[in-house]
Amino acid sequence: MKEFFKRNKKVLLISLVIFLIFAVGAAVFTFINIGDHYGQITKGFFQAKSNGTLNVNESMPKLNTFDLFLHNLFADLIVIIGGLLFSVISLLIVIFNAISIGMPFGYDFTFHALTILPHGIIEYAASIFSLACAFKITKLEVEIIKTRSFTNTLREHRRELRDIVIMIVVVVVLLAVAAVIECNFVEPIVKWYFGI
Repeated sequence: MKEFFKRNKKVLLISLVIFLIFAVGAAVFTFINIGDHYGQITKGFFQAKSNGTLNVNESMPKLNTFDLFLHNLFADLIVIIGGLLFSVISLLIVIFNAISIGMPFGYDFTFHALTILPHGIIEYAASIFSLACAFKITKLEVEIIKTRSFTNTLREHRRELRDIVIMIVVVVVLLAVAAVIECNFVEPIVKWYFGI
């Protein structure tokens, strides 16, 4: 596994940097533009608890772990398969996801750190691996076009093919873990933090 990371360090780092630039950029942009409304969800929870209007009998909607896993897997598989289209679609999907993940943190960091980060860090790692995998597929595709030989290129790049398979397996495992955390641990964390 150490060799895998050494071989793929560059593509994983590029994917991570792209993700972080757009996620952090969206959070900062939202924070700057939100003004006095920053932290309203967290404040609302604490105010509702202190004045007795928080209904502790209602629970968060229950998520189905397997359905959530399949949904996220489908999204990341689209990113991976997008590598066949020179990673343009893959890049756009990951940028959109990074922005949509970053914006809530700029609106209310505390609440979203509680509800998104426990599973999100693992889910974001899967997105980064998916984008890296798409880039590797694009690299192979370009090589096939340059050499005009599908079978020879695949034969000569067996290690890259193995790396692609390993990345897909890592994505599946990460998404399974993230789905279990999201469906089973987020609600107790939120209830613990707000004391409900």
